[in-house]
Amino acid sequence: MIGNSKKVESNQTGIHKDLEGLVLRYLNSEFRRPIADHTRKAFEEASAFIAKFDAPVVLDSGCGTGLSTLHLAKRFPENPVIGVDKSEVRLSKADSRAENGEPLPKNVFFVRAELLDFWKLVSDAKWNIRFHALYYPNPWPKQSEVRYRFHGSPIFPTLVSLSPELEMRTNWKIYADEFRFALEIAQKHLHLNMEITEEKFVPSDPISAFEKKFQESGHGLYKVSATSQRSSH
Repeated sequence: MIGNSKKVESNQTGIHKDLEGLVLRYLNSEFRRPIADHTRKAFEEASAFIAKFDAPVVLDSGCGTGLSTLHLAKRFPENPVIGVDKSEVRLSKADSRAENGEPLPKNVFFVRAELLDFWKLVSDAKWNIRFHALYYPNPWPKQSEVRYRFHGSPIFPTLVSLSPELEMRTNWKIYADEFRFALEIAQKHLHLNMEITEEKFVPSDPISAFEKKFQESGHGLYKVSATSQRSSH
């Protein structure tokens, strides 16, 4: 075993007792946080890029150094693939990344932005998103940090509405359990026709540097998927 990543440690032993109440509260409210100027500018640049394609968008949220975005670009060669991350350092590696000395695929575009703000802009603009990847989000593992997790945040209803196909991966089972639980609440409350699955998996070809590190460190990896029969927009 060559990985040295510590497993997620938490004072929480199961789905947070407050999660259902938080999800229901936010399903009945609107995300109104002011949007940062740099994120608005990044969104405009991304919008100009996707306008060059006659195909729905693939969104890679929290793309890090961009390896997962490149995987998605191969999986969806006809679609514009937008990799979003707030870290300038990680994105500087993404912009210079190339496989086998080749330039970045023509369907890939990286943007530096705050995810919550970016999602709100995407939702307001009614982007046609085919697939939304959310790989290894910050788990915020302390019990007191549940509101910082995407499914315990006011942005969750926006997240659910962005795409007819959402896939989240994590190395913390409680996060996967909570994410699935929150999706099930949203499905019932919003009367969505959505298939929700949760599974433990072993990747044959890690999709990101995080996934590779977690796998090599012996972590359990979990995938939650939500596929809706409704139109994306």
